[in-house]
Amino acid sequence: MASTENETSSQSPCMQKFRLYETRSMFYMIGRDKSRTYWRVLKIDRLDPSELNILEDSTTYTERECSELLRRIHEGNLSTGGLRFVTTCYGIIGFIKFLGPYYMLLITKRRQIGAICGHNVYAVSKSVMIPLPNSSVQSSIANSKNENRFLCDPIVN
Repeated sequence: MASTENETSSQSPCMQKFRLYETRSMFYMIGRDKSRTYWRVLKIDRLDPSELNILEDSTTYTERECSELLRRIHEGNLSTGGLRFVTTCYGIIGFIKFLGPYYMLLITKRRQIGAICGHNVYAVSKSVMIPLPNSSVQSSIANSKNENRFLCDPIVN
């Protein structure tokens, strides 16, 4: 059964592309749908290195409303450096915690490998791992020698 316009508008829109911004205390993942009609915001706390605190804003914004929200966030954080653009991405792979803080894994490049029933299927071509805590929180975390070795040393059989 084909969906009608009313059915589609009552469902949550599918976000296609994202922009990641940061302040000293938060990451803001701004997502938009393919038609650039719907904009959504995901807030990720950067102050608690041991906990993963994520809040999805329930509001669906227009492009103009989202730009205004970002402007207000920037102005409200000017004393600590404001709002800064980090990267464009296509999605969050997930979050990982080794022995220290959490890291966010993002899809920064993709390539289409096919289509199923009219929906494109992509492969991840490039990803990036971003530490969640800001640099002042990170510097206060004692780095584990085991964690650093895990990330840097080659595996020897």
